[in-house]
Amino acid sequence: MTDHNYCSHQGTQASPFTPAWVLSIPPPKVCRPSDHTTDTPNPIFPSSATLQMFTPLELKKIGSSSVLVTVSIPAESIYTLPTKALEIKKIKKNLRLTQCRYFNGFPPVRGIPQDTPKLFVEGFIRKDVQYSTPIRQTAMTVEGVINDFVVEIPFKCVIDLCNTHATSPILFSQQQEYEILDDPSGFNVISQQFLNSLPNCELIFSQINEMDDAMDRVPLPGGPFEEGVFRTLQEKMLILIQLKLTFPAQIDPPCPPHPPCPMPEPCPIPEPCPIPEPCPIPEPCCKDDHCHIPKLRCCCKNVCCSKHATYCSMPARLLHFIRRGILR
Repeated sequence: MTDHNYCSHQGTQASPFTPAWVLSIPPPKVCRPSDHTTDTPNPIFPSSATLQMFTPLELKKIGSSSVLVTVSIPAESIYTLPTKALEIKKIKKNLRLTQCRYFNGFPPVRGIPQDTPKLFVEGFIRKDVQYSTPIRQTAMTVEGVINDFVVEIPFKCVIDLCNTHATSPILFSQQQEYEILDDPSGFNVISQQFLNSLPNCELIFSQINEMDDAMDRVPLPGGPFEEGVFRTLQEKMLILIQLKLTFPAQIDPPCPPHPPCPMPEPCPIPEPCPIPEPCPIPEPCCKDDHCHIPKLRCCCKNVCCSKHATYCSMPARLLHFIRRGILR
């Protein structure tokens, strides 16, 4: 039987060769109309733009340029454990600060209310929770394993520092133009730029007082009486922190151009105090017997008063003897 479809002159070559780079080209996509979907909200947009303001418990100035700030921050969080927990065994906590930014108050302007300096504080608490998970239980016993779970709980606040420390004033950048005579096309300008320094913030002390409550605790099926398991915990904390702010050295702002100040007048030289006159020496009283007895005694050495001073002189003694001889 003869095959009429077969021809001796028919070629037996395979199909044409297709390069690999052609095969690697993906087929073109066909644009098809799709249903309209609602846009999801921006996940980066914050849920709340306001921050809670706190008044420090203590503001203590140490040294010439440092201040200790003590503040108490209440916080609350809810977190879920990866497995069911029978009991919390241990919790390790570490506080970390991610932001401590100082905002200086604006210089006072007449007619505008003046604000106080603020301190923006932000950080988190790293909690390492160790808990037991039951694997087998009977009516009298529970067998479990210890699991570990790490969670970071953020917190943020604003601290009102009040006007307790005299900080360096804010220096503003300035730009002034000036002109030159017979040069109308010139543009002359002086620009000044001041870079204000921020204080250094350092965490000195932290204390965390917390209370954890299980929100979904249920009895342990087939276990002992009053044993239960849970996964969700609600935590309330009181965070006490103490910060040390070290301000940079104050810089005197440049004085604006003004006429020179007059020289201060010299202080007058004080007049010398008058020399006080010496106090008169009081005369002693006549109480000695040699001034009243008629006999002559050696009173030349001790004269009781100026009234009888002539009695002890040499002419007075001769006159005394002459008078006594005449009277005899």
